[in-house]
Amino acid sequence: MTGLSIALVGEDQAGAALARRALAALAPEARISHLPPGLTPATDLDGIWLLAPPPGSDPTVHDLTISWAMHLCLPLVGPLGSGEGESDTLRPVPGGRLAGSLGDAPLQLPATANGARRGAEYLAPAGTLWSAEAHRGAEPAVITAGGAPFVMLVDHPLATDAGLHPLLTGFVAAARAHLAARATTRPGAPGPTRSPFAPLPDEGPLSYVHQMRTSGYRWWRPLLALATGTATFVVLALTLTLVWAVLDPSMLDSAADPAGVDLIAPIPMLMGNLMLAALIPAAIVATRVGHWRPVGALFSVTGRIRWRWLGRAMLVTTLIWGSWLVAMWFIDGGEAGERPQHWPWLLVITLLTTPLQSAGEEVAFRGALMQGVGAWIRRPVLALVVGTVLSAALFALAHTSLDPWILLDLGTLAVAACYLTWRTGGLEAAIALHVVNNLVLILMLTLLGGLEGAYVTEGTTSTFGAAGISAVSTLVMMAILLWQARRVGVAPNRLGAPATSPPELEDARP
Repeated sequence: MTGLSIALVGEDQAGAALARRALAALAPEARISHLPPGLTPATDLDGIWLLAPPPGSDPTVHDLTISWAMHLCLPLVGPLGSGEGESDTLRPVPGGRLAGSLGDAPLQLPATANGARRGAEYLAPAGTLWSAEAHRGAEPAVITAGGAPFVMLVDHPLATDAGLHPLLTGFVAAARAHLAARATTRPGAPGPTRSPFAPLPDEGPLSYVHQMRTSGYRWWRPLLALATGTATFVVLALTLTLVWAVLDPSMLDSAADPAGVDLIAPIPMLMGNLMLAALIPAAIVATRVGHWRPVGALFSVTGRIRWRWLGRAMLVTTLIWGSWLVAMWFIDGGEAGERPQHWPWLLVITLLTTPLQSAGEEVAFRGALMQGVGAWIRRPVLALVVGTVLSAALFALAHTSLDPWILLDLGTLAVAACYLTWRTGGLEAAIALHVVNNLVLILMLTLLGGLEGAYVTEGTTSTFGAAGISAVSTLVMMAILLWQARRVGVAPNRLGAPATSPPELEDARP
């Protein structure tokens, strides 16, 4: 069979008539078939619409069809069970596909009494791939699954005489994408063939923190990602240490006392920056091997670095944040002192490697860490909160100072970077803020003297006033970058909403 083929499965004749009318409007070219419940889907189908069984029916009537549809990666929509007297108010989960279509404000969408399984039954088993997209009171009212490009079950009508559900446009788009993939395979093949080395594909719009929680997700993948990423970093760090020893044999004398290393000497600065930059390939390996996802998913929801947005964020941050840092140095009574002995070399090393060092920290603490946590947590907002807490704590402690005001300063920068990443759907804004902060401070103090003060060490301390001013100014800069992101369409206009991946179903990422 050629052409778009969609099956209606079930015995609800009134529902079938509404479904046919809806598909005639959305996909007039589609061939519509009507099948009884409990059948195994044919491999020449491109989508399945499950019809609601009447109240009192066997709730497992569609289980076999759902299982096979997910196995064959067939787009599917269908009913969730509901009863009489339930609330008419539907509350979408922020960051989900439904919230992306209708917003996350409460909606008046009455449930339809039927005999299908209730949403809580899908979500209850440990390790389930099902997650809630909306609730009616405490009961899941819309759920989605990570095992196929598009699977949505709802407790209210998808088509009525008054209109069509917005999710149907995504269902039809998924069915058309399945047809395009089916056309490239041999007749009778069970869906598009994939190389065993191909990364796990996208399944629809996902926020940045859920880029690793997609088709093929398993609970152990974040652990594998941590192991492979850590191993890669250790190998690179050992290699750089050997290079360091060859370039500067005196470093072996201070190996037992890291505090004795002169951080502002050219070779230690170079090697320190390169070691932190090594976090980038380590995170890439963790993404590709551990999560088995496209490398581009690490950088943004578009599957790539958005260079134009990165450039804009760098320019805005340099003009505003860079000027603020210089002004604060003078306001604090900074005075020009003696430049370091090898200051020309330090300038070159700073310009060439500090951006990589800063990007490495962002890729690790805002990228790999947040996405690893998000892979374990279904709810995107909860994943953001847990990931932000861990990112801020580990990022602050990694700088070794336990002074509470230093920890507050560093923690605020981490929180701002996490929120920028969530709202913009990528690391570009966070990288821009971190790179400009480090570049301006190191370049300024190299030229004016006092470069030792640019580094946070075990003995670094601060005050409540200084940390408070720094924290507030960081949050103001975050707000400015979000304003710019909304202006260019990188971040949604809706307050707090995350940018999500485009709803392509075929994975075209590197």
